[in-house]
Amino acid sequence: MMAAHPPAPAGARELTEDGIAQYLADTESIDGLVAGGYLAGHDGRLIAEQLRAPQLERALTHSVCHAVQPDVDNFYQEDGEPDAGWQQRRARTVRDHCTVCPVRAACAELALRHDDTVGVRGGLAPEELTSRLVAETTRLERARAEDERAVEEQHARIAAGAELQRLSGQYLGTSGKPEKRRENIENIREAARKRDELIAAHRRAAGWTVAA
Repeated sequence: MMAAHPPAPAGARELTEDGIAQYLADTESIDGLVAGGYLAGHDGRLIAEQLRAPQLERALTHSVCHAVQPDVDNFYQEDGEPDAGWQQRRARTVRDHCTVCPVRAACAELALRHDDTVGVRGGLAPEELTSRLVAETTRLERARAEDERAVEEQHARIAAGAELQRLSGQYLGTSGKPEKRRENIENIREAARKRDELIAAHRRAAGWTVAA
């Protein structure tokens, strides 16, 4: 765990692998997780499972594939290609790209979220991805539901911010009857309260301290 962060509050998270993974996912930025080597290997798998799809996509901007742009055909079995030849070629692909990739766990997790088991993902062969897809059906269903909920909540926060900006631009600095000005100001305050409530709820759900 990175020393820059204080320990999780007592009782807030269990000191299990999953609890620690959840804590890191909640408190570290994606760039920080990558820099700390937290998105590769067994630990990476546990943390990647806690991330939302946009975070996983962000992580892939740090991937070997993003940096070197390899031939995508290296990750797929060609039509009519003998299994033995494909397995040898696949092993080279995993060795040259996946094994050294700092976000291979995020790559595999995103493939599972998308039901993508056709090619090599995160160092896993199609049959390995399929096996995990079957074994982790319940977890993945929950993760996809959380992804959808997170997107909906993000849209709500954006809409609330846009509404506050619209009302502020429409009403502030305008003249009129005192009663109307008071009504306009109250509309702006209500829009600000709604925006702030949505932001505060998001921060609480993420385990962040609400700013003073």
